[in-house]
Amino acid sequence: MKERTLHTILDGFQKPELEDLASLLGSDLSPRLRKSQLVEGMDSYLHGEPLRWMSHLMERDVRLLRDLVHAGPEKVQYMDFADYPSLLEVTGIVEYDDSDENYHKVWISREVYDIVSPSIDKVIRTAEKNGQYELERLCLGYLNLYGILPTDRFLDIVMEWYEVNNASPDYPRLSLLLQQSPLVKMYRYTDRWGDYLCSPCVEDIDEIFTRREQLKQKRFEIFPFQQAREAGSGAPYFTVGMKTSAGMALEQMYRRVGYEGFELVKAEHDTWMEAQYTDGINDALYQPLLDSPLYPELDDASWLACCEIVAAYADSIPKWVLCGRSAAETGLCCANWEVWKERIREESAHAVADAPGDEYPHWTMPEPTISDGYASELDGDFLPLGFAIPHVAPNDPCPCGSGLRYCRCHGKYLS
Repeated sequence: MKERTLHTILDGFQKPELEDLASLLGSDLSPRLRKSQLVEGMDSYLHGEPLRWMSHLMERDVRLLRDLVHAGPEKVQYMDFADYPSLLEVTGIVEYDDSDENYHKVWISREVYDIVSPSIDKVIRTAEKNGQYELERLCLGYLNLYGILPTDRFLDIVMEWYEVNNASPDYPRLSLLLQQSPLVKMYRYTDRWGDYLCSPCVEDIDEIFTRREQLKQKRFEIFPFQQAREAGSGAPYFTVGMKTSAGMALEQMYRRVGYEGFELVKAEHDTWMEAQYTDGINDALYQPLLDSPLYPELDDASWLACCEIVAAYADSIPKWVLCGRSAAETGLCCANWEVWKERIREESAHAVADAPGDEYPHWTMPEPTISDGYASELDGDFLPLGFAIPHVAPNDPCPCGSGLRYCRCHGKYLS
């Protein structure tokens, strides 16, 4: 891999982008400087004051840096594709490669390693000790529970938490922490909807505001601080409501179908995200089940039971378009489990009808495509060049022509 220097990376930004980066990382550089001066100034700042600029990063970025430092310079780490990138990846301080759709590869250069490795552990210890990360998790948690929150309401919540948790509140210090918070700097917006903060997991701000207006949602749910801490921990793979009865049932079910470790956390996170969009029937809500290690072993009764657990969880958690209230509480944006269940049963009945008297439907794979100029027949144990069977995604129509989704037709019988 070809190593780029920080100077080269910084020089690739436009001047407004450099000004934003300087602000995010807490430098004192004046925006009145010429671009070349900003590049030189930021390069010197990154090299000379790592303790300072790393203290202005979100916890997720600092812990990513620590993991890459422990791996070593230029040592590629294979990671999952998160819902949103880290600031370090966006700026190029941490390098990445997404050319392989199966892996998100990240690493740090020798230059960055030499800068951050002596200080990285101290930065984390200091932020934990002074409460910086605790405040960030709380703020992230409320944003994840509400999706979008007016800035004045956000500040009221933070102030209330601060007063409850500090016998002698130091308001100037809290004000400074919020002013310097990369979360507030990056996810605060002022536009036609007003002045507000938004969860980093939200993709379409306009859609949420529009749906709130359509559903006449103005009253915000009230959450205890502990629930907010839970919802704001583990960035970028947040989970919400896992300590409720519906959440615990979901986790137990996912463990039964083969999930564990990081894959379990990812499945729970993906389910929470898709549960935000259950406004009608959302097939993607059940995708983690289709992807589970033991999915091929589930019979129809077990499959339906698992889906019902997912639907119950989806209806129990706070929804962004409902200002933090749940579908179970409001009767709005439900997972429509009964309708979905009946549709599954109809599809299963059609699949059985297609194969009378046989446990498995008969299916002939599509003829392989043989490129011109290559062999038209298999030669021994090898496949000829050009041999290809089109990939079928779980929710695509089944190639057999039944009209059913592949995952509920012939894909059901293939591991």
